[in-house]
Amino acid sequence: MIIVVTLGFDEKFALRAVSRRGLRPEDEVVILIPKPTDERVGRALQNFEEILRKAFQNPKISKVYVEVRDFNKALQEIIKAFIKRKESHFLINLSGGLRILILETFISTLLLNLDAEIEIEIEDFSGLISFPLKISYPFALDKKDVKILNVLKINQSDLSKIAKEIGISKTTVWRRLRKLQERNLIKTDGKKYSLTEFGLLALMSEFYNGIK
Repeated sequence: MIIVVTLGFDEKFALRAVSRRGLRPEDEVVILIPKPTDERVGRALQNFEEILRKAFQNPKISKVYVEVRDFNKALQEIIKAFIKRKESHFLINLSGGLRILILETFISTLLLNLDAEIEIEIEDFSGLISFPLKISYPFALDKKDVKILNVLKINQSDLSKIAKEIGISKTTVWRRLRKLQERNLIKTDGKKYSLTEFGLLALMSEFYNGIK
């Protein structure tokens, strides 16, 4: 199991999340840390790691620094961390840390349709909300759409080049490009098409879910 915690100025929620479940030798704790950090975050991180190492034998701890002020970059950083561990079951605790980091983490879980349990502890410790996360694919792309996005991920291209790369007619490609543009997954300067940042997130999501 992968236990993911969002860390802020205080380590207490992260500690409670781990202590409730315990750690087996094969488990991993992934700490999502806002970037840039300050002394308070650094102190909380140090305390969290020290307590885990004292409480558990050789705990596996990974740190992911997230550029929280750049929304699309933050999603990409979090999604990459999830994709590296795609065969695992996740427990994602969203009780601590900056609100924007919590939001970015939750949206990343939705985009990937993770096999995950989400838990949020109430601030006064009076209760815990926990629920499984399983939704339908948010982007609903088929294989041809994904092929188009993959072409545009490498380089911006015009209609003829995309049709040649994909191996389907220009008319079919044009219809698909128009729909992808309406959904803000691609953009055009009138001649060539390119991938938007949201389109990159969609492509990462569909790759994770097995559409290649």
